[in-house]
Amino acid sequence: MKIGLRIPGTARQLPFADFCQWCADNGYEAVDIGETTPEIVQTARDAGLAIGTADLPGTSDLLSAKKSKQKSGASAAKAAIEAAADNDVHIMFCVFVPADASLGRAKNFEIWKDTIPPIAEFAASKGVTIAVEGWPGSGPAYPALGCTPEMWRAMFEACPSPGLGLNYDPSHLVRIGIDYLRALNEFAPYVKHVHGKDTDFDEEALYLHGNLGPSFNDARGFGEDWWRYTIPGDGIVDWLKVVQRLEDEGFDGIVSVELEDYRYWRTWEAESEGLRRSREYLAQYVR
Repeated sequence: MKIGLRIPGTARQLPFADFCQWCADNGYEAVDIGETTPEIVQTARDAGLAIGTADLPGTSDLLSAKKSKQKSGASAAKAAIEAAADNDVHIMFCVFVPADASLGRAKNFEIWKDTIPPIAEFAASKGVTIAVEGWPGSGPAYPALGCTPEMWRAMFEACPSPGLGLNYDPSHLVRIGIDYLRALNEFAPYVKHVHGKDTDFDEEALYLHGNLGPSFNDARGFGEDWWRYTIPGDGIVDWLKVVQRLEDEGFDGIVSVELEDYRYWRTWEAESEGLRRSREYLAQYVR
């Protein structure tokens, strides 16, 4: 396994070559990218970094009820998959957020069954796997598909293709009350990429306003006050058990730090501290 990272907020303002060099100098071995271009890929590899994932565009359009949107989404996704394959990038990251949350997850899944399996098959034909992250989407609808074991079972039954896999991010499972270790035990064979992110709960905030959120002030960033995302080690995830289960499955991919923690945000100084702390913590277990 390797420790990598997604590019956080203000780091995106740095020259990409400088950021890659910082990553290499601070012990990171991989970086997740957005668009796949020869220049971006070569810059990362010149710094000694592997490419973890590239982002897959077009998913919202693919989950639209409008056929014209589905067609444009398919074109965007296939073009990005081809670009990834041409540059020896083999994992593409996405979240399945439907175009119309009001339809509900069940109806949006019917659209998913028509539009996504052909894209997954196309990806497989190019040696690429789509890794879906289990972010539930924004409240109050939480419309994203692919964020629960219930949905994962349905997805892999409807699309048993090597072109479809999981980005395992335990922080999302923790925050919505799902046993993240049981989910990993069941779906470890599908895990192609891992996000290094954690979740913590604030018992005092939960007492004050429950899961409704605060009434008189905004919730702190990356959470709803009674819960928040944190860097690995500052939440409740047992990363030793996570890594051990991944090892047992033979996973030899990338654990990629996704920095979403209000304590390490807004400035590069804060972000770089959060990234250093995250890598140091994960390095105790990832080998």
